[in-house]
Amino acid sequence: MKKQNTSVFRSISLLIFSIILILGAVFMLFTYLSATHFYLATTQRLNKDVAEHIARFTSPFSQSGLDQKKADSVFYDAMVLSPSIEVYFLDTTGKVMYFHAKESEIRLHQIPLGNIKKHISSKGLDYIKGPDPRNPGTDQVFSAAEVITNGKKAGYIYVILGGNDYRKVSGSLFDNHVLVLAGKILLVVLALSLLLSFLYLRRIRNSFRRVNKVLELFRNGDYSARLPTDSYNEFSVVAKGFNSMADTLVESIDRLEQSARERKDFVANISHDLRTPLSITRGYIDTLKDEIRKIPSDPDQQDMFISMASRKINQLESMVGQLFDLARMESADFKPQVEPLILSDIIEETVNNARKNTGAKEISLVCSGCQIAWWIRADTHMMERLVQNLIDNAVKYTPDGGHIVVTLERQLSNLEVSISNTGKKFSDQQLRWLNHDHNSNTILAKPHAGLGLAIVLKIIRLHEFEYKASIDNEGRNLFTIVIPLYQK
Repeated sequence: MKKQNTSVFRSISLLIFSIILILGAVFMLFTYLSATHFYLATTQRLNKDVAEHIARFTSPFSQSGLDQKKADSVFYDAMVLSPSIEVYFLDTTGKVMYFHAKESEIRLHQIPLGNIKKHISSKGLDYIKGPDPRNPGTDQVFSAAEVITNGKKAGYIYVILGGNDYRKVSGSLFDNHVLVLAGKILLVVLALSLLLSFLYLRRIRNSFRRVNKVLELFRNGDYSARLPTDSYNEFSVVAKGFNSMADTLVESIDRLEQSARERKDFVANISHDLRTPLSITRGYIDTLKDEIRKIPSDPDQQDMFISMASRKINQLESMVGQLFDLARMESADFKPQVEPLILSDIIEETVNNARKNTGAKEISLVCSGCQIAWWIRADTHMMERLVQNLIDNAVKYTPDGGHIVVTLERQLSNLEVSISNTGKKFSDQQLRWLNHDHNSNTILAKPHAGLGLAIVLKIIRLHEFEYKASIDNEGRNLFTIVIPLYQK
């Protein structure tokens, strides 16, 4: 891993060095081109009237043609004043008529007049290049003027502002001074850039090592390892993202462990709940066997034991059915079959059946608002199970002479269903668990709760109803569900 990291940073270093070197070369090239353009444009602007002055004061053109003596005088004066310029006399078509050079040195004898006319029309203010008769492939800045004799155009004076001799001297000076200076500047820039790049890469490398160290700790099981976020750098976003991911992962691990513990406790509790009716049923059957062997046997006793065993078997069958329902609802692809239904009918029927099956308990069971047809949208079977489990749970934990009150009341566009009962109060741990948002990041230990209550909470959450478990002002357990009313 260390060797791989070294190779990565070496590649990054080489890449940065190459980029800096290329950018430095490009910068020097653009600097040279810009400086050259600026110099040529300035030279042309400053010497824009040179040809005009020659045409006005020392023009060798006359009615009889070109006076070569005057032209030689112009060449001499021009060389004295500025050795860098070259003067050419053109006829009206742009043909070179006379010049101060060997015939073999002139390679272009016909000058296009397009740029010359543009230069004259702009009065020399525009940056325009023209062909160099000595170097046809290289355009140069120039000054040009028309020569008018007796009201007629006699030709043009064409002055190259950077002649051949000038280019040789300037090129030599450029090689000896400018290139050397530019090379020194480039070396300084490269040295500073490499130094800064080295320091910056070392900083990144140190940060990278810290990230690797934390990742190694986390991989080895130290789930408390986190990246520092106290300073802002290139890895701050990565650090925050990793820390958030690590927190989520740790919470998920805690949830899985808590879920495993809850599943273990659930299996233990449900095993106990299943074993109890089975043991009682076995006792009734064994007693029934003994009763059958008696001579004479008592039919009433036999019927009583059969009835008791049958009741426990029914209880066991109900628990197995609820366990199956809970397992089915826990599956990821399970969806409630929602349809319009009258909830008050389900509650009223369940309450009436509960009154008949309270057994020897003297319990007052009252339903307020059950006579009104309250329409909702929900899964019918799941609503029947929810109401049945809540009523059974209330009957189970309400003592003799206790009271159970079921209330259905409209609150704006919702139906509020409340079930309260006297008896043993909810513990603080039970209330926290019942009212806990199971989608939050907080993990609560699950108290011992019956299978029926677990199914109730699952049904409520599948339908996304609001609910609350509490102790009312009179000290009774209160379970409230808020359900949206169905608008026909």
